[in-house]
Amino acid sequence: MQCLVDSREVHVHCVPGASPQRLPPVVLLHGACQDHRAWLPVMPGLARAGHAVYAPDLPGHSASAGPPCVGVPELVGWLLELLDVLALERCALVGHSMGSLVGLHAAALAPRRVSHLAMVATAFPMAVSPVLLEQARGDVESAMRDIARWSHKGSREQPPDAALVEASLQLMRSVQARWPAGDLLANDLEACNAYADGLEMARRLQVPVGLVLGEADRMTPARATQALQQALPQAAVTMLPAGHALMQEQPDALVRALLALFERG
Repeated sequence: MQCLVDSREVHVHCVPGASPQRLPPVVLLHGACQDHRAWLPVMPGLARAGHAVYAPDLPGHSASAGPPCVGVPELVGWLLELLDVLALERCALVGHSMGSLVGLHAAALAPRRVSHLAMVATAFPMAVSPVLLEQARGDVESAMRDIARWSHKGSREQPPDAALVEASLQLMRSVQARWPAGDLLANDLEACNAYADGLEMARRLQVPVGLVLGEADRMTPARATQALQQALPQAAVTMLPAGHALMQEQPDALVRALLALFERG
């Protein structure tokens, strides 16, 4: 569906819930240089369980008009306006990587709007290598190739699945190409790198929260969540045998982890 937020067109991929139960709708927030397609492997499972599912393209990403938001707080302001437009008074937020920071900040600022928060492949601080930031500014194709490779479970002895790596690269290329300024990846990575409010927002959380992490995640390794976990002693932590792209590598296990979180009152 297409809608308007602050006079800008927004694309939201929607899947209705398959059950008449009054379960919270789920809003899925994608990561850097991604769009709603990153969530396609998990949306049917959530819908079959009875949740209506909404996956927007963030501003400037694919079918949503730009300009892109600058920084996590600006993305949160946009997200809360989107929830108003979609008439979602209360929903579960699920964010991947950059989207997890947006979900965290939104859930802390607007607790009455959020029933549950899931942070998938997250970290705080979400520091980005200066080398990768420089690549994203000057050689975006090289940066996307590296991210695609690092996003999937693998090693020198057992390289990541080539088909999954290529699919990740093609998705980033298509998203990056839709923004004429050509700096979308750099904009998103800088938003992650600059975000400084994670621990303060975590301590404010009043909703059930879960961290779903990849055992082999090289982009946001599990050890980078230690401070976040200390600020969220109530959080359920699930480790999956995957890299950063959990939705592609472990979609069924991710759905089970999310549904277990949503059952918590």
